[in-house]
Amino acid sequence: MPPILPTLRNVTRLSRERGVVRLVRFFVIFVCVVMLAANGWVLLITRDQELEQARMGNENLARAVAQQMDALFGETGHVLASLVFELDRRDLERDTLQDLQPQLVHEVAQLDHLDGLFVIDAQGRWRAHSQAQLPSDASSSDREYFREHRDSDSERIRIGAPVRGRIGQRWLVPVSRRLNDPYGRFAGVVMATVSVDRLAQMLAAYEVGDRGAILLGRRDGQVLTRWPLREQDLGASLASSSVFQRLSAAQRGTYEAASPLDGEHRLVSFQHARNLPLYVTVALSHEEIMRDWRTSAFLQTAWTLVLCLIVGATGSYVVRAVRRRSVAEHALLQTRDALELANLQLSQLASHDALTGLANRRALDARLQQAVATEPPPDEPAPALMMIDVDHFKRFNDLHGHQAGDECLIRVAAAVRAVAEAEGGLAARFGGEEMAVLLPAHPQPARVAEAVRAEVAALVLPGVGPAAPVTVSIGLATLHASRPTVTAWLGAADRALYAAKAAGRNRVVADEAGPLHDQPLPD
Repeated sequence: MPPILPTLRNVTRLSRERGVVRLVRFFVIFVCVVMLAANGWVLLITRDQELEQARMGNENLARAVAQQMDALFGETGHVLASLVFELDRRDLERDTLQDLQPQLVHEVAQLDHLDGLFVIDAQGRWRAHSQAQLPSDASSSDREYFREHRDSDSERIRIGAPVRGRIGQRWLVPVSRRLNDPYGRFAGVVMATVSVDRLAQMLAAYEVGDRGAILLGRRDGQVLTRWPLREQDLGASLASSSVFQRLSAAQRGTYEAASPLDGEHRLVSFQHARNLPLYVTVALSHEEIMRDWRTSAFLQTAWTLVLCLIVGATGSYVVRAVRRRSVAEHALLQTRDALELANLQLSQLASHDALTGLANRRALDARLQQAVATEPPPDEPAPALMMIDVDHFKRFNDLHGHQAGDECLIRVAAAVRAVAEAEGGLAARFGGEEMAVLLPAHPQPARVAEAVRAEVAALVLPGVGPAAPVTVSIGLATLHASRPTVTAWLGAADRALYAAKAAGRNRVVADEAGPLHDQPLPD
């Protein structure tokens, strides 16, 4: 019996200790959860506040820029209106306009943004201008704005797409208005040119951060100018982009999206001009907006974690040890899973084409370098490379539209990948409508190339009608001593591809081996 009493006491003490441990553990967990939840709630509130402040400032800035551009082009329109009034009393076909030059020069000198003023007759000849020198054969008959005024009865101010000037080759935005004779017939055009560089300088005066941008565009989606200024953006059309649909749906607003011009993720506020068919977007980099918040969130979260550790230290040594081990294991597992997921996502993004899902050019180049650097066994066939080009893709795109063109590339890519993967190869998008297939040590690459051609030729594209067959031309080249580098190998496959296209398309041609398929194009 006596041994039973100590045992009962030990059991009772152990039970009490377990109760205390459970109570301390619950208290520590409860306090830590409350602090972390409060911290997370505060971080979400401050994040929303940071974005809201950025949105309000961005919208105010967009409104200010839109008003400035509206006033600037409106002032240019007033100059043209006064010039039209003056010309109503003159005959454009006579040499009576030379005395207008001082007035035109004066008007240009008064407005910093104006580059020049021109009076153009019905044949497109420059009858009066503000330029110091002018080519003897200066004419605007080939310009878009001249043709539109000639073909339309509208006397509205027209803001044209950016063009290279006849003098100095500077980028200019033409602002023009139609001239009519007393019988209402087309008599010519009055035009003012606004310097794109000057517009960009005006936009540069607004602070949008190192990665922000301000854009001035027409309501049809055409870009007039942008800051930072890039020549490739001038005249670009955003009409087919998803972000432009948001711009067209409201007079003003804010959204988050990646720029269709440079890919930067930004908070974009837009404002349409009140009196002219123009709009302004002010875009702040999302990374720059949230930079201060992230720093504050990091410090606040670190301090909250420190407090949690302090609260946890008030518990018993056993509870602290168990908790720390559990938290550490859980954190390590979460970190490992997050890293694996992040690495998988980064690997997918870095090695695959977003539209077609094929491997991208970078992944293909890496595999080609690996194939060139690896010495194949003497009893295995050499690796083979197929260069694939969709026949008449530009014509298909122009006829059926870009959406159908993208769907065509997706279908063709799926067909190419299906054959390539079945044969142990790698399918990649080389660029545009060109694709490539790498066959490592395949005994019959010509058969695989023919299978790819046949698979594509059997495609039926929805929504484009039965008279829209899709075919590909394929150039095939194997790796051997005469082309020991990736460049030479690609060149050989490219030559074979051009030979296939020159031979009538819808066929396979091997470099230095002649055509492997000689099926004529369908009617």
